[in-house]
Amino acid sequence: MITSADLKSDDDIVYPTILANKVDIDSRYGQSTAPFRNGMQLTSNEYREFISSISFFQAYLKKFLNGVYFSKGIHMPYNPQELYT
Repeated sequence: MITSADLKSDDDIVYPTILANKVDIDSRYGQSTAPFRNGMQLTSNEYREFISSISFFQAYLKKFLNGVYFSKGIHMPYNPQELYT
C-alpha cells in the first residue's frame, strides 16, 4: 500500500488530508498473477479480483477518512505547557 497525506496543525489540532491511498503495483514488473505465499490456494482470477476489491476499498477508505474522521481534526495529546514541565 502507498499512502500520502498532507498535515496541517493549528492550535494543537492536526488536520490530516489523505492525498493518495492505493495498492502498490510496481510499474517496472507489472502486477503479479499470484501472491508470494498462497496459503488460501487462490487461483489467478481470484487473486486479481481480490486486488481489485482491495483497490476499491482503499478509495472508499480515503473518502471516508477525509470526509468523516479527519474533517474536524484530531486533538494532539500534549500541548507545549505540558512538555515544558
